[in-house]
Amino acid sequence: MALCLVCSVDNFLFARKLRSGGDNVPVKRVVALTSLGADLVASLDREVLFGVPGTSLTKNDRRYVGIKRISSGRSQPSIESIVSLEPDLVIGATGFHSKVLGSLERLGIPTLAFKIDRWNRLENAVEVLSRRIPNNGELKSRLARVCPPISASQRLKKDKTSVLILAGIAPKLSPNKQSWSGSLLERRGLINATNSLPGTSQFSGYITMSNERLLSVRPGKVLVINPSGGVSREQLSLRKFFPGLSAGDFIAMDYYGLINPGSLKSISKACSKLLSL
Repeated sequence: MALCLVCSVDNFLFARKLRSGGDNVPVKRVVALTSLGADLVASLDREVLFGVPGTSLTKNDRRYVGIKRISSGRSQPSIESIVSLEPDLVIGATGFHSKVLGSLERLGIPTLAFKIDRWNRLENAVEVLSRRIPNNGELKSRLARVCPPISASQRLKKDKTSVLILAGIAPKLSPNKQSWSGSLLERRGLINATNSLPGTSQFSGYITMSNERLLSVRPGKVLVINPSGGVSREQLSLRKFFPGLSAGDFIAMDYYGLINPGSLKSISKACSKLLSL
């Protein structure tokens, strides 16, 4: 295995020298380590995308038929598989892919790492990729339609709905203002019930909600992320904390879109559901 990897690396570096590319040269072979990265690249130019992660989002998207999977689920991508594709650029997530991207950089393979935990960082990622991949500008236009912020006049008319998001059950986790889901609530004119609560957890942008903390917040809606037993079962366990809420105030939300951006389609779906609250 090690010898094959060395051969692949040698072949890649030789081919890269022949192409004599650089940072200012448009990329022609891209490997994306995240489903969102794959979506952005495919939206710019599907023909330059040579590797994608093996997730439920890429599995069910016809645009990725015939494109090599370089990982499965939450597993780390295969460096050998990536190198064999001779990419001009590899796109990953800051933190989760740092080790893999570091190894690729040491092999001379250009990489980009994004931490998309706020809407403006998604806009920045689109801007950066648009400069590297030839395109007609449609992606920027599409992004503007995915989750447009409500206007100032709409904010004045809109009821100030307080929303509690429970992204985890054991332990119970809720986003603060330094999170992707927090930024979506803001764009939709909703109040994040845990926006300013102090506290931490092992996940950046989220705080652990103890029973005492649940009793201290007064949300108008509770969004539960993919509850294993369904919303009705989760409602029974949460009802004691929110006696003033009815069954309709407990709403199931998908993980992709609200917690993990996932793809532009999943973001749009989450934003549409938030607008209906």
